[in-house]
Amino acid sequence: MSGRTPAGAAALSLPQRLAGRMATVVWLTVMWVILWGDASLGTVVAGACVASGCYAAARLPHLPVRLTFRPLHTLLLVWHIAVELLTSSVRVAVHVLWRPRRMRGAIVEVPMRTDSDLLLALTAAGLSLITGSLVIELNREEGVLYVHGTPIHSERSVRNLRRQVRRTEELFVRAFGTSSDIEEFEREERLMLEAETADSAEGEA
Repeated sequence: MSGRTPAGAAALSLPQRLAGRMATVVWLTVMWVILWGDASLGTVVAGACVASGCYAAARLPHLPVRLTFRPLHTLLLVWHIAVELLTSSVRVAVHVLWRPRRMRGAIVEVPMRTDSDLLLALTAAGLSLITGSLVIELNREEGVLYVHGTPIHSERSVRNLRRQVRRTEELFVRAFGTSSDIEEFEREERLMLEAETADSAEGEA
């Protein structure tokens, strides 16, 4: 090996190279938080330290940054997670204290509408912050999240969990997704709604 810098990497400015490395560290930190299932400050700091160490030791490749920042949608996202965290905590506490026999959980399959790895990871991390919901698996080939929800005691509970997951995904896409990410999301959403409408019509027939 000659040790020369590749032409593509040389064409990147210093801020671009730093942003690419930061994106990789953020990605690894998010994965760390998801694996631990704890989004506390200590877990995030520890994950960032481990991610930085792994990046430095392994010399991981540059990860292209494909995120934007929309303040209004970000505020809506924060508000959504805060409200869901409060209401779900109360709901789980009520079932644990007054309805322990109905305290059942289930793993629910939820098709995703975005194809961005980073947005999917952010969505999974955001869902794991909400009491009573935990991402068990992300199937990238099928574009499906498997989410464990508690309490789940009826079809209505399943529909509510799917609605919560999809709303969280939408807010992350609109807060941090690029224009192409949003276009892809809206296209997949239309296709999904059309398929659900067709299935409902067949069921009624």
